Amino acid sequence: QPSPDLLRQRRLVDALCARGYFPHRSRVEETHISWVLLTGQHAYKIKKSLDLGFLDFSTLEARHFYCTEELRLNRRLAPDLYLDVIAIGGSPEQPVLGGEPAIEYAVHMRRFPRSAMMDRLLADDQITTVHIDQLAATIAHFHAALPPAAADTPFGSAAAIQGAMLENFAQIAPSLETPPDLALLEQVRRASTLEFAACEPLFRQRKTSGCVRECHGDLHLGNIVLLDDAPVPFDGIEFSATLRWIDAISEIAFTVMDLLQRGQPQLAWRFLNAYLESNGDYAGAGVLRFYLAYRAMVRAKVAAIR
Repeated sequence: QPSPDLLRQRRLVDALCARGYFPHRSRVEETHISWVLLTGQHAYKIKKSLDLGFLDFSTLEARHFYCTEELRLNRRLAPDLYLDVIAIGGSPEQPVLGGEPAIEYAVHMRRFPRSAMMDRLLADDQITTVHIDQLAATIAHFHAALPPAAADTPFGSAAAIQGAMLENFAQIAPSLETPPDLALLEQVRRASTLEFAACEPLFRQRKTSGCVRECHGDLHLGNIVLLDDAPVPFDGIEFSATLRWIDAISEIAFTVMDLLQRGQPQLAWRFLNAYLESNGDYAGAGVLRFYLAYRAMVRAKVAAIR
């Protein structure tokens, strides 16, 4: 049963979508954690009043905070897409964009065509080696400019990495029913545990040498758009510091895994090579296998939950 807060938000979204509220026709795209209102050249993203454990948007104050975090974090890579955080005043039935006192907040973005997203373009054979090289250079420069995590933070510690890995298996298990699926899950869990043990000294070394940084956190092709024919990552993780303060190799492993899963090994390895050539982090190859499997399990978990 939806909470009173969620029902109130739903009325607000319906009112914003009503014919005549905006000069252009509006429509809503809904995810499990937000509504994105699309109208003309603009997009307004409203976070759902939810507490899912790994994220907590259940109060207006929290939603305001995470809207400002989303703006701060995504402006690093996509300054032209993320415009501002806008207050919504009035009432759920008669909302006023920019009105005070705020009853809700939205991230105001520049709208782009879905057809410009990298996952769509790859499926249509529109992604070239030039795009892959540009993306690798963008991410390498982005990572190089980020300050490393302080030694006394839990981010990127062996315990944090192991916790995130095991959480995937725990969260996917309830979605599986057949013995072969459960047996396969256990097989992957065991293999991941062995690989983790083999990599543990490297994880410690990489934390000490400053490889853990405040990354994008969710760098798959569905979160990259071509603007003026250049790849622009957007929609990084704002709701969990643990999921974005990660080893830079965990970040790029998502992109590499995504390209491999989409049947593009030549582009996957080209992206990896270009990234490593740009920043010289060849030692990162030692933890790549672990992170490729980890990112594949993240994808499997999301698919199972959906």
